[in-house]
Amino acid sequence: MAENNKPDPDKIRQKVQFLRDALRQLDLIRERGEEETSGDPILQAAAIRYLQVGIEAILDTANHIIAREGLGLPKTYQESLELLIQNGILPGEKAGDFAAMVGFRNRAVHLYQQIEPREVWKILEEDLGDFELFIRAMVERYL
Repeated sequence: MAENNKPDPDKIRQKVQFLRDALRQLDLIRERGEEETSGDPILQAAAIRYLQVGIEAILDTANHIIAREGLGLPKTYQESLELLIQNGILPGEKAGDFAAMVGFRNRAVHLYQQIEPREVWKILEEDLGDFELFIRAMVERYL
């Protein structure tokens, strides 16, 4: 059987939809305002979790594309996004933002006690556009 080296549009579509759903939930949390969001441990936990799984969806999509297109063998999540940048799939000027995204994901998984409410609020206010940029890049190229 011949190997298919094209990314599976259904798999990418599922991840993009999951990411859109997570962003909708993050928007609902953000609408509560900084004081309520930062002061409510349940909202904090929800925001961190939605950010984490949204980033996971990005990384899963990246690794699917890398594997199918034979772009390399990343050893870290950071390398996965770097490969997409190097291959023109994601814009190079956002490399630092995607690196920060991976760093946040790693802390949410392993060093969760170090994440402060102010940091979460800053991401909700300033960085959700990076998720949207990833979605646009996937839709324009693969869907």
